[in-house]
Amino acid sequence: MISKRLMAAVFALSALVVFGATACSSSGKSADPTPVQTFKITPSAGGAATKPPSAATAAATPTGAATAAATSAASPAATSGATPAATTGGGGTKLVLIAQNLQWDKTELSAPAGPISFEVDNQDPGQPHNLHIWKGTDVTGEDMGMTQLNVGPSKDTLDLTLEKGEYFYQCDVHPTTMLGKLTVN
Repeated sequence: MISKRLMAAVFALSALVVFGATACSSSGKSADPTPVQTFKITPSAGGAATKPPSAATAAATPTGAATAAATSAASPAATSGATPAATTGGGGTKLVLIAQNLQWDKTELSAPAGPISFEVDNQDPGQPHNLHIWKGTDVTGEDMGMTQLNVGPSKDTLDLTLEKGEYFYQCDVHPTTMLGKLTVN
C-alpha cells in the first residue's frame, strides 16, 4: 500500500512538471522584437567588407570590397581636422572614419551621390569595430551594408553606391558611442 506521504510527493512533483511545461511553452510570439545578428570577428590583419544578402538593392550596390592591411604598430592619434571628410577621385568619393577611444572621429559626413569608398581605420588596440550603414535616420531604415568586425589596430574598406538622401552609420559593438549621420547630395 502506498503511503500518504509518497502520494503527496508524487502529486506535488506532477504539478511542478505540468506548471514548468506550461510556463516554458511558447505562444509563437517573441518577447524581444530586436533582431539578432551574428558577426565574425576578424583579427587585426583585416578582412573583406561584407554586405548582407538580404540588403542587395539597386540603391546600394557593392563595387568591390577592398581591404587594407593593418600595420603592426599603432597609428598616431588623429584629430577630426587631420583627416579630410571626403576626397573625390576618378572612381568616386573616399570617406575616412577613424575609430579611437570607442568613438568615431567624425559624427557627420557628406558626399556626392554615386560610388563611395568608406575606409575604417580602427586605432583601438584589442577592440573590435565595424561600420554599418542604413538609409534613413536610424537602424530601422534599409540596411545598405557593413564591414566585418575587425580587432584593432586594423583597416577595412566598404564600397557602396549611394543615392541622394540621409543615412545613419554606427559601430554595431558600440552603438551608443559610435554613431553618426551621412548626407549624400
